[in-house]
Amino acid sequence: MNRRTGFAIAILLSLTASPATMGLAQTPGVIVTVNDFPITTFDVDERIRLDEAIGRRAEDRKQALQSLIDDRIKQSEAKKINAQPDDVMVNKQIDRLAKGAGLDADQLAAKLKAKGVSMAALRDLVAAQIGFSRMLNSLYKIKVDVDPADVDRKYAEIKQKYDDILRDPRLKPIQVYTIQEVIFPVEKAEDAMAQQLLMARAVEAQQFKQRFKGCKSARSAASGIFNVKIGRMIDADAAKIPKQLKAGLDQAGVDGIVGPGRSPDGIQLVALCGKHSINPKRPDMPARESVENMLLAEKYDVYQERYMRELRTKAFVDYKDKSFAP
Repeated sequence: MNRRTGFAIAILLSLTASPATMGLAQTPGVIVTVNDFPITTFDVDERIRLDEAIGRRAEDRKQALQSLIDDRIKQSEAKKINAQPDDVMVNKQIDRLAKGAGLDADQLAAKLKAKGVSMAALRDLVAAQIGFSRMLNSLYKIKVDVDPADVDRKYAEIKQKYDDILRDPRLKPIQVYTIQEVIFPVEKAEDAMAQQLLMARAVEAQQFKQRFKGCKSARSAASGIFNVKIGRMIDADAAKIPKQLKAGLDQAGVDGIVGPGRSPDGIQLVALCGKHSINPKRPDMPARESVENMLLAEKYDVYQERYMRELRTKAFVDYKDKSFAP
């Protein structure tokens, strides 16, 4: 394909999918036939699922059906002038789409399958778009260009928005503390007795603390001490840990322990088992070439819709389910 055909196909990243291999005209659930080719309720459902899989805005059932009808018209018209693509052309375009999403073709197929969409549906859509692009280039000699200055302005606009996103506090690295809580439970008792129990448990907590040689030693440090509850290790946002506790953990260091202190259940120790940072995923800044292709696609869409209106008037579309009719 030439460059203009290529950029027209690039809009597939923001388009819906196509139905998988269709059934016969008498297949139950046929909603409409386009030039005697059936479109079923399954095809519409698959189109909507593919919308979700490729991150396109959701379509309602009538919109999804119209997209499928348009695809059938495109394929029918391309066939008339022998402009339909072969498997090699379709495969190359699918490889480009997968690469644009950071995947290979097999990974893309797996992603679609997980969403309940067949690879045949995507192949059908790609074939329709390529065939229509070839037809437009052949019959109408469409030439679409954009002014480099327009590309520069659009790129600068996107860059400004990208920079604004990067300043979002939610994209800053998050410091995470892996902590482990050790509880020495104290049963409820009268005030005088409760104080004695708390003191006794505090002494046992000190014994535990002396034996503690790191988070991996927690259970061995509890040996011989009655009813010690060793919690699982959890990751906590350091910014949300109480300041006094965080200061104590920082002073104790990794594999250090803080306490004893009071807790609702008795006496508490808190161990710091590790520290690490989480860097939120940042969006990718598109290349200038991608911005140029986007503007070309927008202009191309104008021509595409103009000729689709013409082709729709010539197509034979028979609605079996009148609730879907325009």
